[in-house]
Amino acid sequence: MQRQRRDALSLGLPALARALVGTGLQSQVRTFDVAAGEFTVYGPEERAEVLTEVGMFLTSLAAEQPFWPGDGLLTPRCQSA
Repeated sequence: MQRQRRDALSLGLPALARALVGTGLQSQVRTFDVAAGEFTVYGPEERAEVLTEVGMFLTSLAAEQPFWPGDGLLTPRCQSA
């Protein structure tokens, strides 16, 4: 398991979505349904769906107001240094 530090903007994603975004392109995330007694496997397809939803959310947010995820990060391309 990789342990790297990441700068992040909290998007309030559910645990499964966070796990999918944090894995590699071809990785899988398994969950266990106690009631059914079985595992469900989520992979690249579900990860792509989460990333599409995040992209749509950020696009709508940026359309409503200037988007700046925090201080101490890179200067946005639309502003001069």
